Amino acid sequence: MNKLTTWGLVAVFTLLVGCSSLPQADSDWDENFDFSKVKTYSFIDRAKLRDMTPLTSDITRNRIENAVERNMAAKGIAYEKDATKADILVSYHVTTKDKQDIRTYNAGVKHCWNCRWGIGMGMGVSTREVRVMDYVEGTLIMDMIDTQSQESVWRGMLSARISDLKTQRERIESINLAVNTILAQFPPAADAK
Repeated sequence: MNKLTTWGLVAVFTLLVGCSSLPQADSDWDENFDFSKVKTYSFIDRAKLRDMTPLTSDITRNRIENAVERNMAAKGIAYEKDATKADILVSYHVTTKDKQDIRTYNAGVKHCWNCRWGIGMGMGVSTREVRVMDYVEGTLIMDMIDTQSQESVWRGMLSARISDLKTQRERIESINLAVNTILAQFPPAADAK
């Protein structure tokens, strides 16, 4: 696998830093679930998270959970240490996919003499140039699970191109930005059905 594995996916959320436009998060939810009753949350068991994304480090998991805690607190949803007493459980996982960006360019426009348009000066198009760039797309997926039914009632996700960040601060900020972008859509607005 690529350099991303070596870093243990620490840089998974670097996809957001340096982009000219912020990728949009997408969400979906169970329209029959009453989100107004959600007052507390907890995280699913850390061992389950390790099984779901074994290449993600505990450092990254801690950063994701810290960002979730800040977001939920701002929404008035309190953290419940005992998962059996929480209204919802937060689950998340990270995926990556190798992709290619293929672009075709005209190599240039050249002046020519006696071009096909007739006798005299004209313009001719030179050969095309094809550029292929390999990159990795990362996706953060977050699920809110109803503790009663043990089923997902809300899912948010964000996918974008991953770029390398050199400093710890850059990695923390990019994770915060990814989580903030996803959770901006939780809970869904009552009129969003």
